[in-house]
Amino acid sequence: MSSNASPGVIERAFQVAKSGDVSSIETLQAQLLAEGYANVALALTGRSLRQQLTRMIMEAR
Repeated sequence: MSSNASPGVIERAFQVAKSGDVSSIETLQAQLLAEGYANVALALTGRSLRQQLTRMIMEAR
């Protein structure tokens, strides 16, 4: 993989969650879709993953 490759959807979800730029899982998903990621809802379906992302969003705000 080249150094300028885009991160995967889950890796990018963590980056966005930590950024403080989103206020919920829904706004996180909308941002990823706007960035061109596909199957965002499917990628973020796990309960523990969603809890972890929610926690990161709350901590970043």
